[in-house]
Amino acid sequence: MHETHIIETIFRYLEEEEKASERRIRKVHVSLSEFGGISKEHFMEHFAEGARGTKWQSLGIEIKRIPYGPELEITNIEFV
Repeated sequence: MHETHIIETIFRYLEEEEKASERRIRKVHVSLSEFGGISKEHFMEHFAEGARGTKWQSLGIEIKRIPYGPELEITNIEFV
């Protein structure tokens, strides 16, 4: 499933960012393109399912819809 692969890739990326910064991630800002195939609700469903039982379960997520651009992009990461 396309969404499962995206979520797994996001988790790997976040792990790398935490390791590089030596700080814990508190919140992730994501943009979703209107032309992409992922709705905010669909993304959050898959994110919650993938994060269940992991350290990402309580991660804050802010999603912004953009009129065009990449299907999904992490635009900012906030650390503790």
